[in-house]
Amino acid sequence: MISVASAGNDGQEILVYPAAFDDVMGVASTGYTDQRSWFSNYGGGVWVAAPGEAIISTYPFSTYAASWGTSFSAPFVSGGAALLLDIRPDCNQTQAASAISNARQLGPELGYGRLDVYEAVRALVNSR
Repeated sequence: MISVASAGNDGQEILVYPAAFDDVMGVASTGYTDQRSWFSNYGGGVWVAAPGEAIISTYPFSTYAASWGTSFSAPFVSGGAALLLDIRPDCNQTQAASAISNARQLGPELGYGRLDVYEAVRALVNSR
């Protein structure tokens, strides 16, 4: 099982569970310019960041709307982890986290940086 969770939307350097557990990849939010979103938690509980501003998603009454939050960032990482599992069905949490850590560096408050799915896949394939 590969575990991913939102880091939280308090805009503070605080640990939020389950993202802060050792075996969970905590995900922060970034905006269009790869800066930490003003609302995103950051620091020790963050493994990686992903887009989380103005994410178009389904909305009630068969419509769509833009939404903000780390809850919209975490699915990007979950989707990346699912792709890693598709490539290597034996991929475990440690291997997925290691591959996903090959992110675009943004600074220490956002863990390994912004998710880079291409680099994560490349790292997993090259680790064989």
